[in-house]
Amino acid sequence: MIRCKEVCVRRGDRTVLDNVSLRIRTRERWVIWGANGSGKTTLARVLAGFCEPDSGVIIRDPALTTPIPMLFQDPDAQLAAATVRDEIALGARAEGEPHVRYDAPGPVGQRIERILDEFNLKPLATRNPHGLSGGEKRRVNLAALCVLESAALILDEPELHLDPEAWSAWSRLIDDWFLREDRCLLEISHVPERVLEADGLAIMQHGRVVLAGPPREVYRQAREQGIVVPRVAAWETSRPESATAAVPVPRRTRRAPEEDFILRARALVLRRPGDGVAVLNGLDLDLHADEKIFIYGGNGSGKTSLLLLLADLADADAGELLAPAHLRRGLAFQEPERSCFAETVGAEVAFGPGRLGVPTGDLDERVANALRSFGLPSEDFLNRDPFTLSVGEQRRVALAAVFALSPDLLLLDEPGAALDPVGARCLRDTLRAWPGALIWTDCRPPVDCDDLFNRCLRLEEGRLREF
Repeated sequence: MIRCKEVCVRRGDRTVLDNVSLRIRTRERWVIWGANGSGKTTLARVLAGFCEPDSGVIIRDPALTTPIPMLFQDPDAQLAAATVRDEIALGARAEGEPHVRYDAPGPVGQRIERILDEFNLKPLATRNPHGLSGGEKRRVNLAALCVLESAALILDEPELHLDPEAWSAWSRLIDDWFLREDRCLLEISHVPERVLEADGLAIMQHGRVVLAGPPREVYRQAREQGIVVPRVAAWETSRPESATAAVPVPRRTRRAPEEDFILRARALVLRRPGDGVAVLNGLDLDLHADEKIFIYGGNGSGKTSLLLLLADLADADAGELLAPAHLRRGLAFQEPERSCFAETVGAEVAFGPGRLGVPTGDLDERVANALRSFGLPSEDFLNRDPFTLSVGEQRRVALAAVFALSPDLLLLDEPGAALDPVGARCLRDTLRAWPGALIWTDCRPPVDCDDLFNRCLRLEEGRLREF
């Protein structure tokens, strides 16, 4: 159904795809694994028809529409309508059907209502999709693709920003979609379990497909060759290494004195613009120096809104937020590509410390150390354009830029999203050595972080509760 032969893609003096060949037949589902920057997204875009290769051949079944529907990593990149219902309606009319209002009786309206119901989007149907949480936007993206009823789908890390409940529901929906007709599916995913039902697994390194074939055999070969891949517990003969995503067990520490706080929130209330619904509703929080807190919350629970308040980038509708005047705060946003602005990675990471007056000699060392902490050696990345990096690499740059500030308080919004296993390990190791305070919010429990946090809290109904 989709095939590429000896495909090459170049960006300036860099080879992004190097002689790549891959074939996905009808009724097959394939998964692609690979490190950040290995060329996975570029290959997906070429296969879908969003960009042309510099050389090589792309063959698609004549029955497929081009470009093939594809889910991008950036949720906002695929939102165009004023309401969620309108977003779904954009693709609901099948070829040959008359133009009608989406709320008129008939197959188009029925299709829209079915998709809204399947993806649990009816409560959001009249909302502006750009005002939703990252996970809610992701659900809208997926629903808008499924309403197209294409014979092929390409999904670039569909798990991003989805909480476990939403991800489980979506996985069932995409499985049902795949089984309905003669279809094919290609997923780029860091979720190990996605390969269990796949017909093929391809592993990419440095722009090449180094292994491809039946998933279990490819997995065995990768492990034997020392290639870093997600660990599939069901395929391990020995007890898996500690890599489970369970709520972290807080490490026990002495309780800090009551006066030793660096941030205190009391009865915070934040209402959503438009309908006035309280996102945060009487929230209290005490954070002490050197304390590290993990905050878990489902999609739309208010995690990002809370971080914006704590970073002093938004104002609450009620309540008070107390912090010393000298407190330096650093916030890593959920979508790192939205914080990139400089022409080079080095300039991106150096901007904040430079504004703080760090001397040039010290600044160069600080930038190099921050990049090294996240697996981005200066000799390879310092002069790269951040907008040409993969999303995972952009996230590492954004994290390095925040760490280079040496803030008293780190505020991290789903920092592990889109990171490969090496990047995730760099993040954990860097945070373990971090001497200041930390608040990490996420819709999923992080892996291997039992020894990192002092407290784990759940954000629900606008308030924080002990886990």
